[in-house]
Amino acid sequence: MKFQADFPRRGVPWYTLAMAFRRFFVAVLAGVAVGLTSCGTLGYSVVLWNNPEHQLQDGQIVKVFIKSNISQVYVVALPDGKRAEIPLWQLTEPAGKKAAEKTAARYADYAHTYASVKLDGLPIRAEAVNTSRQVYRLRQKEVIRVLYQGAGQAVMNGQGSMAGEWLRVLTNGGTQGWCFSYNLELFRTDGEGSAPGAESEAGGETADAAILQLPGKNWYPESFQGMIQAKRIDPAKMSERYRFVLDTEAQRVGITLENTALSWTYTGISKAADGMYHFVGTPVALRVRGADEIAVQFAGADGKQRAQTFIALDEDIAQLVQEERARRAKELERVRMLGPSFISSNYGRLQFMEDGAFFWSGYQLLVPTIIAQSAGNGGTVGVQYFISNALKNSYDGILSFRFSGMTKDVHFLYKLTDDGLRLEDATHAQIANGVVTGRGTSPLVIFFSHSTEH
Repeated sequence: MKFQADFPRRGVPWYTLAMAFRRFFVAVLAGVAVGLTSCGTLGYSVVLWNNPEHQLQDGQIVKVFIKSNISQVYVVALPDGKRAEIPLWQLTEPAGKKAAEKTAARYADYAHTYASVKLDGLPIRAEAVNTSRQVYRLRQKEVIRVLYQGAGQAVMNGQGSMAGEWLRVLTNGGTQGWCFSYNLELFRTDGEGSAPGAESEAGGETADAAILQLPGKNWYPESFQGMIQAKRIDPAKMSERYRFVLDTEAQRVGITLENTALSWTYTGISKAADGMYHFVGTPVALRVRGADEIAVQFAGADGKQRAQTFIALDEDIAQLVQEERARRAKELERVRMLGPSFISSNYGRLQFMEDGAFFWSGYQLLVPTIIAQSAGNGGTVGVQYFISNALKNSYDGILSFRFSGMTKDVHFLYKLTDDGLRLEDATHAQIANGVVTGRGTSPLVIFFSHSTEH
């Protein structure tokens, strides 16, 4: 009783504390309940897309045990009692069994119904309105799943209302939205859960003819071809590691790009009616566009859909990168050899070292418009960009200075003269795809003369 009597004197009623304890214990019990549920089942989901690998067809309800955001899969119970990993986009969000049954009933009118796209660029929209935001653009002959019909705004053309209805659809990758049916050719799959439009599996004549040619070639990002043809290799963007790899013996497919390194094991390859090859059990699909070009679709580590075109190249990528780095080092060495020290009455003394380092003192007039207040007197300098042919008459190139104390590089177009070095501020220069295509507006120009100091 003394415990209760003390609280009014402190301005906190005893029952307020009691209620706080009660809420705390309720929260703890709820957390324990959630933990126990996650260890058992998450709920029930409706299959949205036929999955013949696991004998699942759209409309079925499956029990879900685990959700992996890293692998982008659910672990579910199969009809034979086994468990399997199913891509997240192929199932509805787990819920109670009654809720799942209600969802399945909503999709029943269009069970096993898919559609082939008649028009390239046909949009999927966020709402059933022809002016609504586009969430996806379909390719001609791409296959999509039809979920259900909805009420939407009439679609008009020059002759009046177009025949058709608004359908809720799902792409082979997980994007959902609304699409008007006028440019869709609907069809139904069989009751065995076969993949829509499947024509053959790897090992069949149709699949082998195209797929078996891929492992024997080096597939690099399409941008590599442009850099090679323009003779403008960017070592930061080009690497022999960046490629698409298909190992049909190990049944593995991999993609390595800048900031991306992904690899999957597949159980088969199916070819859809639209010509896409799907690697069963993975979020990877590709289209063979020619003998030396493929378009690959895949899910990144964040689960978002990505697309990348790869080109078969015979060039030695590592050698090309090495040669470009040597060329840049030679360009920088040429600047150093004409110095290595340069001096300006207004902008201080600039010295180039043998190891790619620099020392610059007395540049206070460039602070803070070009060089940050936090910058030190030294750092590293290098060649990062090319200059366009139109600028080559006025400049030899562009130098990038990384000052200690700064995270952002400082760029100057430069010109070597008989008397010294001319630098032009390139902070606001036009740079596209690693090439300086235009000067900034009214840039500051600095002239340094040769210095006798070393």
